[in-house]
Amino acid sequence: MRGVEQVPWLYDALIRLFPGLARWRSELMRQARGRVLEVGCGTGLGLRELAGQTERVWGIDPAAGSLQRAAGRVPSAGLAVASAEYLPFADDSFDCVVSSLVFCSVGDPERGLAEIRRVLAPGGFLLMFEHVQARSQPFAGLLNTIQPAWTTITGGCHPNRHTECIVEKAGFRIDPDSRRASGLMRMFLAYP
Repeated sequence: MRGVEQVPWLYDALIRLFPGLARWRSELMRQARGRVLEVGCGTGLGLRELAGQTERVWGIDPAAGSLQRAAGRVPSAGLAVASAEYLPFADDSFDCVVSSLVFCSVGDPERGLAEIRRVLAPGGFLLMFEHVQARSQPFAGLLNTIQPAWTTITGGCHPNRHTECIVEKAGFRIDPDSRRASGLMRMFLAYP
């Protein structure tokens, strides 16, 4: 990833411009329990929410500069420069893995989800908040058309991913009672 997330202060400023996204992320974080890993923790905004309500938090992100900011926000968090595709943790390490607006930018989402399955302990679960491919054909076609340029400008974001399908194909079962949808946004809990 080589987009806005590489400029931590700019990332934080942009997130503040979209309070609806922050509300959804907070709702997602409130569901986390036990030993929690946030994949793509960025500057630590989510980790800060998780730290007060869970047993222990860890975060990974490929952007070292963002992790420096995260360390200042949540000194108790375990942090590592890593990608979703190569998680530096033992099998069965976490009760919960959280991913918020990350998998659109993961180079190999299937591999990333396999890694999440590997590090989840028995009974563990994935909490995900993500944007997905549009369902209406004119808008879906537009996203497909702009995808190459958008992906380049944003440092890897694919606005036309069928994320829920990818999650299910990776062997997760999305809890239908947890699923929320609004436009292009999806939030859900999934079990391996």
